[in-house]
Amino acid sequence: MLPTRAYLFAHPAKHSLSPMMHNAALEALGIEARYEAKDVPPQSLLAALEELRHSGAWGINLSIPHKETVLVHLDSVTPEAKMIGAVNTIVIKNGLLEGHNTDVYGFMRSLEQAAIETRDKKILILGAGGAARAVAYGLKKAGANVLIWNRSVERAKALAEEFDLKLIETPILPASLRTAHGVVNTTSVGLEQPNSSPVSADLQPKDWVCDIVYRPLETKFLKNARECNLKTVDGLGMLVHQGAKAFELWTGLEPDTKLMRQVALQELGV
Repeated sequence: MLPTRAYLFAHPAKHSLSPMMHNAALEALGIEARYEAKDVPPQSLLAALEELRHSGAWGINLSIPHKETVLVHLDSVTPEAKMIGAVNTIVIKNGLLEGHNTDVYGFMRSLEQAAIETRDKKILILGAGGAARAVAYGLKKAGANVLIWNRSVERAKALAEEFDLKLIETPILPASLRTAHGVVNTTSVGLEQPNSSPVSADLQPKDWVCDIVYRPLETKFLKNARECNLKTVDGLGMLVHQGAKAFELWTGLEPDTKLMRQVALQELGV
């Protein structure tokens, strides 16, 4: 049996495409190792991290609900991850846990591949969780005019103040959404409610929409936008590229992102 050298900690974890992508990349490079997903509930996170310190593992990916709560358990955090306030990748060096955020890279790379311009563009983010923080940081750094909306206005307000974003202070999306060039959905609506969308079909931005949910690949949110002739960006690009950056941090090698996406699409039945 091949040694396991990297993990995903999430709760739940069974829906993740990361093991298929990483294992295909490892095999293609001839690396004798495996990547496994582990269902780690919040109360078990610290124990699971401590167990890995001297296990020989390269590191860990983190997903819901651990990206923000993990920070207090780490020995060091990169300046970017500290600024974002969320970690999705841990590199283990000599028993020390080093926190990184590759979600920013993954998200911005997915927009770049879709030929979407962000500088000086008005872009609305739906949601205010760990993923929203990474998206907001990346867009702000790229020179976009970023607005934030969340059903919980208080949480959105805190994020807006921290990152100097414009806040939409209403639990209902306003018609002014149509003046935005693009909208990014960072909520889990498409994952938890596949037939639902955080945006009504008649309330669309000018140019494009992105949903970071990748299962289903085309959420109701994306389907509505496509039917309005808008450019759409699915969540698989962000997943692939954040994973590729984590892979590089662990191994020092660049994985085949085309292969990783192909394997993920096969798993999704696309």
